[in-house]
Amino acid sequence: MNSQNLYELFSSDPVEFNLKALKAKLAIALVELIRAREWNQVTAADKLQISQPRISNLFRGRLEKFSIDALLQMLVRVGYKLETDFDPSNERAPLSMTVKKAVL
Repeated sequence: MNSQNLYELFSSDPVEFNLKALKAKLAIALVELIRAREWNQVTAADKLQISQPRISNLFRGRLEKFSIDALLQMLVRVGYKLETDFDPSNERAPLSMTVKKAVL
């Protein structure tokens, strides 16, 4: 198997492994943002409007405790947005998504 999606190794369901990969990428982005801002867990919880134990779950990789919606909400709360582009003529990658700094 020549794949860049690690979750393909654990599931034969393309929906499942793509959703898990998206969730992991969003969580990694959040953890990197928190670390870059040098927030402790209490500060991060306050900024993201969630509890400190939820931040702990995020840092421990307990992604089953988060929905994709929840992760996206946290990104938006810290000033980012998700931009999507759909190009049906691009057979290899018709849908692309990018996390960008929101202009306030």
